[in-house]
Amino acid sequence: MISPQALLNRFQGRFLFVRLGHSQTHKQTDMKNLLTLIILITLSFNLSAQANCDCKPELDFVYSQMKKMNSFKHQVKGNKKTEFENLYQQLRAEMANEMTKVDCFWKLNQLEHFVNDKHAEVYEPRPDYTMDDIFDSTFIKSYRTSDTFKNHPKVDMDLTQLKAQLKSKPAAGIEGIYNAGSLMKLGIYRIDADSLVGVVLESQISIWEPGQVYAYIKETDSPSRFNIVFYGQLYKNLVFAEEQLFENGQLFSTTRKETKDEAYDIVNVISGDAENFNLTRLNENVQYVWMNSFNRSSMRKNRDQLITQIENELNAPYLIVDLRNNVGGSDKISKPIIKAIKKSKAQVYVLTNFYTGSNGELTTGRLRKLKNTVHLGQTTYGALAYGTNYGRTYTSPSGMFTYMPTDMRQASFLPYENEGIAPEIKLDANTDWIEQTLSIIEKNK
Repeated sequence: MISPQALLNRFQGRFLFVRLGHSQTHKQTDMKNLLTLIILITLSFNLSAQANCDCKPELDFVYSQMKKMNSFKHQVKGNKKTEFENLYQQLRAEMANEMTKVDCFWKLNQLEHFVNDKHAEVYEPRPDYTMDDIFDSTFIKSYRTSDTFKNHPKVDMDLTQLKAQLKSKPAAGIEGIYNAGSLMKLGIYRIDADSLVGVVLESQISIWEPGQVYAYIKETDSPSRFNIVFYGQLYKNLVFAEEQLFENGQLFSTTRKETKDEAYDIVNVISGDAENFNLTRLNENVQYVWMNSFNRSSMRKNRDQLITQIENELNAPYLIVDLRNNVGGSDKISKPIIKAIKKSKAQVYVLTNFYTGSNGELTTGRLRKLKNTVHLGQTTYGALAYGTNYGRTYTSPSGMFTYMPTDMRQASFLPYENEGIAPEIKLDANTDWIEQTLSIIEKNK
């Protein structure tokens, strides 16, 4: 089960892996390279006014929390124990008495991501204002005079000139201008061969202003994957996304290049709309259901309704199960649905995208074990071998950071942790995925 905090952090633009067989050594190399980015950031931006912290107690805190987790105990054995201790001591020795919060955050995540466990995370807690406050003029007037706003990292450059430069960047590359939802525009540009920065170009969200830094981005050894430290769009709290996939102009689930057209890898479209947990008929031979969540508290009624539909109305030889954007939930919701689908004897076509995570991925893997199942779309998120059942969090000594450990394990899915489940057939993001699937079904009759 993926936690609410992790959902908000990773899938809604506030965030967000390695290929199958990508070794722990490569992963550690990627994380060590983050130190180069820290230096580049310090040289390129005025960070002197940022809040500083004594990072050694923060590192000790993450170190002790990690060692309690099942994922740590399963993975860090033999020589790995020595490697982990050496990394911990190395990071500790590199820490000055005081360092910026961003620099400290990079180092905490360098230790944290020694273990392949995408549900476990270190993040900065949200401030105590609400979403309503963000759009309240009285609050914004006060906020924009605060040290928090004034001291947020900001670039010293001509943004008009930057926009002009970014408009000419190749459409397939990561550099460019992005729409972050409907209220912000970001510019992502390179500061080094493998390092980039994302800055705010325009914002209708008044806690931001043009020129403020939104994200620090570092390439990894895996193609189209990036390690990213970014600030939450609504709360400006630090979050880390490990090996975030950049594909089809999509950086986060709500952050897409402005030059890209409608994204069928993200959007669910059937005649202009898609109704969640509702079995519909596309043609004489194909029926369809979209499930965007397996949340235990809100989807029990939907589950029972869908199972009744499958038992009484599923009579087509082919069924499309659409799991795009399904960020997870509980086995108590997903497993009974899988059981009903199995009994139906329909040939199943499963659709996933990168924002299919946690129990959405477990459901993908379980459906793939059924006979006559085909998996199409995009590789999933890669957070399925571990999970959080109780949702416990722990606060660091300074109060600056929160640690969310994992307490669940799905041993059979360990090979896919951080990697995701790759589809058997990759679909084109520029063409309707339902239409593509229907064409494939017609060809395979």
